[in-house]
This record gives sequence, C-alpha cells and structure tokens, in this order.
Amino acid sequence: MAIIEKRKHYVLIGPSGQQAGRKDQRKIAQQIVALQLIKVGQGGGIINLLLPKSRREERVLEHLIQRGYTVKEVNVREPYYKTIRDVIQSNEFIVQLAVRYEQERGHSGRAMSRVIEDFSSWVCLKLEDPAINEIKRIVGKSHPELLNMRKPDWWKKQLNHRVRRKSE
Repeated sequence: MAIIEKRKHYVLIGPSGQQAGRKDQRKIAQQIVALQLIKVGQGGGIINLLLPKSRREERVLEHLIQRGYTVKEVNVREPYYKTIRDVIQSNEFIVQLAVRYEQERGHSGRAMSRVIEDFSSWVCLKLEDPAINEIKRIVGKSHPELLNMRKPDWWKKQLNHRVRRKSE
C-alpha cells in the first residue's frame, strides 16, 4: 500500500516563536531559505528566482533576519474529507479489504448490491471489534480517520459511488 506523503511548505516564524502575521510571510520565508542555500553553495538555477528582486526587498529581508525571524517547514493542511476520499478511491485499499472479506466470507453469486451491503456491514463489524485485527490495521494505515467510519451506510455509499464511476 502506498504511504501517503504529506506535502510541506515554509512559514515565517517571528522572534516570539509564533507564525508571522504578514500577508507576504510565505514569500519572505522562501526568500530566506533561498539565501541560506546560496550561502552554503547550493544555490543557482531556480533558487535564484526566489531571491529578492530589488534593493528594498533585500533591506526588508535583512531587517527581518536581524530581528530574529526564522523559517520553519510545516505540513500543508489537507481538507479532512479530501484525504479520506483519496483513500476510499484507492484501488489498493479496497482490494486489501476485499481479499480479507473473501478469505473470511467466501465468494457468493449474489447480486453486486447485496455483496456491497454485506461487505459494508462486515467492515463495520471488524472496526467495532474491540480487539486489534487485520482490518483495523489496514484501515488505520490507509487513513486513521477511517477507523471512526463505523456506519455500514457510509461504506455502502462510498462503494456504490466507485461502482457507478467505473461503469460510466
């Protein structure tokens, strides 16, 4: 299963240790990082495009550095439901759950809607089990918030949406 790598960006941290409230704080943070890279000999190319464009920008940057402003790399906050949607739409995730379902329940020739309903109920039953199990491990590894999705209707809706999308 692919591990979801969090995107990162730079923020400007003021002398008090809090994120700076400047509207151009991300631009300034990127410029400070570019200057640091140039000083250690890793500049050039695209890095040079991030450097201050005017003498005024250079003075502002020097002033902020002298006052104790620093740069911190932080994770980009992804919208909660976007990350869950990405996991649910992942074929790897559904295949892992379906393989465990087949191993435990066996294959049935019933209609697809009945299989989805049974599968949804089975996933929720496994998630509600107080003991640690393989399904909780798979779901938690994919996205920890999915462990809280214990309503069969929610899983059924997600799977039906996938089936409809594939048939279009």
